[in-house]
Order: sequence, then C-alpha cells, then structure tokens
Amino acid sequence: MREFVVGTDEQFQMLKDSLADNRCHVFRCVLPSSFNMTNCRIGFEKEETTNGYVIYIDKGLACNSAGTFPLFNDWLREGTLRFMDFNDIKSFLKKLGFLYK
Repeated sequence: MREFVVGTDEQFQMLKDSLADNRCHVFRCVLPSSFNMTNCRIGFEKEETTNGYVIYIDKGLACNSAGTFPLFNDWLREGTLRFMDFNDIKSFLKKLGFLYK
C-alpha cells in the first residue's frame, strides 16, 4: 500500500493511463503493522458507464489507526470507493500517510 500512499505524480499518471483500457488492475500490497493482516489486494478501475473511477480493497481488513479518517473506514468496510475524478483517488491515497508515521 505504501507505493500508492507515497507515489509520485508520474507514477499516478502511469496508473491513470493504464486504466484507459477499462480493465481492473490489481496489485498485491504489504500492509503496515496497524492492520489485522499483512497483505492485501488493491484494485483500480475506470468505469466505462460513468467515466469515474473505482478503487477496491480486500474485505475483512481492519486497521487500528483508521478511526481518524471516516472515508478510509468506509473503504475497509465496503471494499469499494467510487470517485468521479482520478485526482480525488490520488488525494485520498495521499491522506493515508498517517499509516506510515
């Protein structure tokens, strides 16, 4: 997950460009020790019908640091978040920096 939290503008642009194929791109991630599991999958997809974006995370994850960020809690609980703009995904992921402090 760290690679998405600390990603550069260029890396986020590469991810966005890769989503133009309208497929779900799944990455295996190592989680910080504040989670109940050590690994997960995170997926990114551009929705053809809405032109928005979806990010997925494996269900069943819990994080003892999540209480300070309600949208993060929603993502962990639901396994899915939808965004109308890719920059909103980038902003959301950057806000997860608290997981690595």
